[in-house]
Amino acid sequence: MTNLQRWLFYASLFAIPYLSVLLGTVQTPLTTKYFLHIQLLPLVLLVIFGIYSVWTVLYRTLTFNDCPEAAKELQEEILEARKDLIAQGFRFRD
Repeated sequence: MTNLQRWLFYASLFAIPYLSVLLGTVQTPLTTKYFLHIQLLPLVLLVIFGIYSVWTVLYRTLTFNDCPEAAKELQEEILEARKDLIAQGFRFRD
């Protein structure tokens, strides 16, 4: 099962009961009593998903690891490439 199929499956697990209550196919005293709450459920879920997404991005940004060894190695590779280009006749505008 691909990731898209999994997400479509989960979406259908929510959408089928939601639409059946919204369109009036399923009518119980509970769905009648909380009909407004049921109508607003997708909006609430969207807001919760947005808060989760922002929190995840901020957390992973703040806990991002520095790699000083990799930075030093990259700087050495840049200097080596620069020397190689100068040896081949390229002139930099410093």
